[in-house]
Amino acid sequence: MKSYWKYLLYILEHKLNVLLECWKEGLYVQGMMHDMSKFNPIEFFPYARKFYLNKKLDEFEWEYAWLHHQHHNKHHWNYWVVDSVKREALPMPRKYLLEMICDYRSFSRTWGRKRIDTDMADRLIRNLLTEKVILHPKTRKECEFFIRKINESNIAK
Repeated sequence: MKSYWKYLLYILEHKLNVLLECWKEGLYVQGMMHDMSKFNPIEFFPYARKFYLNKKLDEFEWEYAWLHHQHHNKHHWNYWVVDSVKREALPMPRKYLLEMICDYRSFSRTWGRKRIDTDMADRLIRNLLTEKVILHPKTRKECEFFIRKINESNIAK
């Protein structure tokens, strides 16, 4: 039971951190609605067992939970992939692209406060420009623009 409480606290912390990042971009509703599917039992229990009980999950259960999450949250690039073999994706609307970047930037926060260590957030954001991530060419260009903007604002600080 303790592991489920820990996971619930993690979700609430993550949602707070994403809300703060989305707020800066004017994505108020998205910031509040971000990752609501994580409360769905299809996702909640497998995630809690995997990350807080260190329990070996049935591979199907985990894959189903992750697939459910991707297909219920438009801020995941995977949501927009049409054909992974041909590496084809639909253009991602700007608001979801921004929410995805806010999601990644949120990892530089702990309960709303900025952390000194931002490695994870930086790695996730840089990963968007690699071949591992399948994006529509228009979306990739927009990603590059926003990442350049983030880098410029980090240098200015």
